[in-house]
Amino acid sequence: MPAATITLPQPDDYADWHRLWTAYLTFYGTSRADALFQRNWTELLKPDGVIRGFVARDASGRPIGLTHYMFHATAWADAPVCYLQDLYVDESVRGSGAGRLLIEAVARAAEQAGAVRLYWLTHQDNATARALYDKVAACKGFLRYDYELKS
Repeated sequence: MPAATITLPQPDDYADWHRLWTAYLTFYGTSRADALFQRNWTELLKPDGVIRGFVARDASGRPIGLTHYMFHATAWADAPVCYLQDLYVDESVRGSGAGRLLIEAVARAAEQAGAVRLYWLTHQDNATARALYDKVAACKGFLRYDYELKS
């Protein structure tokens, strides 16, 4: 039996998606206003939304994981790149392969869109996620810096 089935988010998935994204935000020690949840959900349901995503489902069809991704331009190529922004799998099913399937779904979407690269970030201390990422992708050593804006 497969670890999960990967689908596009469906309108009836909102409560589970909300639960999963809340858990993801909590893991990173942050939260967001409900208005942002509503905005993101609206975008996720659009076929060509700015924010796109997939849902991992267990054998009963219940959402157990999510990913959000987006495309953006790059000065280094005449094609978009794909940024996988959020990836989360419920703690109760970690290690089941659902995370890998979500990454592979985003990779297929990026290839279909003609993207020249798929990339993501994670915290250096996120050993659980990094164990998977080291199996499916190459860490090229770049560090991220955040400049605090006054807005």
